[in-house]
Amino acid sequence: MKALILASALILAATSSFAAEETPGGESVEVASSKHKNLFVFKTKKKFAGATVEIYSSNGSMITSQHLQKRKMIISFSDARYDTYTIRIAKGNNTQEFHYVKK
Repeated sequence: MKALILASALILAATSSFAAEETPGGESVEVASSKHKNLFVFKTKKKFAGATVEIYSSNGSMITSQHLQKRKMIISFSDARYDTYTIRIAKGNNTQEFHYVKK
């Protein structure tokens, strides 16, 4: 149980630092914590509604792409292989990237 809490805290800390680095004018995407270690949860501001969400593997190949229907999205990595994934949210000139490490 302690390992699960530690892993969740590390993922949250890592993704929160990426959110702070990518938005010089203020945060547009907020990464939420999840009690499940295989979930990546984020919520965007209104200007990102309708954005494209793309997930890339560590070798740069695109795994999936989807339009953001609502402001909040939950991505499940439960069936994914152990790897480092890049989650890119883009709308117009605004883009943000997050990294998710599945161990």
